[in-house]
Amino acid sequence: MSGVRMAETILAGRKACFTCHIACGRYVKVSEGPYAPLEGYGPEYETIAALGSLCINDSLEAIAKANDQCNRLGLDTISTGATIAFAMECYERGIITKDDTGGIELRWGDPDVIIRMIELIGRREGFGAILSEGSMRATERIGKGAERYAMHVKGLEIPMHSPYRFKEMGLQYAVSERGACHLRGLSMLPARGILFPEIGIDKQVDGFSVDGKAHLVKIMQDLCRVVDALGLCKFVYLFGGVPLWMLAKLYTAITGWETTLNDLMKAGERIWILQRIFNVRMGVRRKDDTLPKRFLEEPLSEGVAKGQIVKLEPMLNEYYAKRGLDEEGMPRKDKIVELGLNFAVKYITHEDQ
Repeated sequence: MSGVRMAETILAGRKACFTCHIACGRYVKVSEGPYAPLEGYGPEYETIAALGSLCINDSLEAIAKANDQCNRLGLDTISTGATIAFAMECYERGIITKDDTGGIELRWGDPDVIIRMIELIGRREGFGAILSEGSMRATERIGKGAERYAMHVKGLEIPMHSPYRFKEMGLQYAVSERGACHLRGLSMLPARGILFPEIGIDKQVDGFSVDGKAHLVKIMQDLCRVVDALGLCKFVYLFGGVPLWMLAKLYTAITGWETTLNDLMKAGERIWILQRIFNVRMGVRRKDDTLPKRFLEEPLSEGVAKGQIVKLEPMLNEYYAKRGLDEEGMPRKDKIVELGLNFAVKYITHEDQ
């Protein structure tokens, strides 16, 4: 599978949000084969990887059909694909059998099985009911050591930016307030040569190294919160080459409040701390800021990241210090006050401090 193959087969055009010059949306047509006729919004990178590569499914036509199903059923394609892949591995390892799946053989690479499971998940029927709340909760129903093979953080399945290749993404996934989400930081961008000199990220970094990744993740998380809070698109303002100082200029022009980029970055930091306070009130601690054991213990056997694991703890210690968190991951009172969030101190109990 590749972008070239997609362009040569099912890609019919592009779709854009109003006045957008990037037009990141794909529009596809499937005119022949078992999944025809099909026309509509097509799969993007994460979807092709989740419903394709993870499940060892190389049929672009089937992926387009599965993507269309997810869109119509209101299912996230990353979590859906990762959860089906988890179930396929459990089936391969004998943790679940046809007796559990209602007679369905969850074989790797079978596109019809993937499409069938999406329907069952969307309708909460049969084995789909067990998978419908994601891989984490499915392990609670399945048992038998299935948790080893569920690739999630805080219940949200891992996206397609590997912590083996980008150690910063391992840290970002681990500390994200909503689990494994690439869009809550996009901290792999500097390793790919996309830099932000206005906020001190002016050199390409080594994705395999853990050095300096705590600072990088913090800054990128704060930046992404600014872009989100302003209601802007990350493709345009982070991938598109727009200078970051433009964010402050736009905000000043629209609101009339003179604002600098530093002011916006401080707002991004406040947003992150408030989200952390909420999670702490819900019981989140250091034990939750982690990755699936596979990333921590099982080196890759092939590929560009062959032999790599994620050494999370050193990065986590440094990250907590830079964020103003204690060793259990709870915001310290002095950091909350420093950010002008005095009203939020009461939400962290004395015992929590």
